[in-house]
Amino acid sequence: MSDNGIIKAVIFDLDDTLVSEYGFIVSGYRYMAGELAGRLSGSPEEIEDRLWELSRESYANVFNRLFDTYGVSYTEAELQELIRAYRSHPADLRFYPDAYPALKWLKDRGILTGIISDGDPDRQRNKIRSAIAGLPKEEKRRSDKDWFDEVILNDEFGGAAYRKPNPHGFRVMAERLAAEPSEMIYIGDNPAKDFHIAADLPVRTARIIRENGIYNDREYLDGIHETWRFEKLTDIMSLVDIIYNGNTGHPGGGV
Repeated sequence: MSDNGIIKAVIFDLDDTLVSEYGFIVSGYRYMAGELAGRLSGSPEEIEDRLWELSRESYANVFNRLFDTYGVSYTEAELQELIRAYRSHPADLRFYPDAYPALKWLKDRGILTGIISDGDPDRQRNKIRSAIAGLPKEEKRRSDKDWFDEVILNDEFGGAAYRKPNPHGFRVMAERLAAEPSEMIYIGDNPAKDFHIAADLPVRTARIIRENGIYNDREYLDGIHETWRFEKLTDIMSLVDIIYNGNTGHPGGGV
């Protein structure tokens, strides 16, 4: 943190930190199976099962391979339309149960919040919209701007080259929030990229490990670990209290 102990902003990764990436895939496959049932010789349930069979081998090019298994030809334009439909489908996705109380606690205390995430921007914004729509009834009228002071989707800067561990998104976040990097905490899940920011900027980090998290077994990039380890996102509450009380203890089994 900065020398005076200020925590100005808590920034979150999106996938497997605030929402389940696996949950989005489940929702998307179910939706796409219904859309494709009229074109492929199978029921929605059969097509969905086939998608999962293919995904156990690899998620890459899953729709191409689906059509191939049914012996159905397709054009590149048709394939891209399918991918767009998957990314923008009316997702049945919610915040993890510990996300809402953590966000509300931070907002009630005037701490800025944000998201830095990689991946297709339309898909990522779809996830955020869906998760916010699933908040408690009294919160449903609030938009993403009410919950997150800034949302940075790194691909919008110029594609995959700007994805983490590129520090560009963190620099932009600090500038937009008028915060020093040392006044920000970043919470993520992926050892291969989320915590490497410490090599470039004095941002402190926290790792959360989710059940079914798709990056749980990744190696740490350059051996750079998180500052703290959380069992749940609400651990941020005790961490903030610890820092403001001048205690350097590590909640949640920090490393």
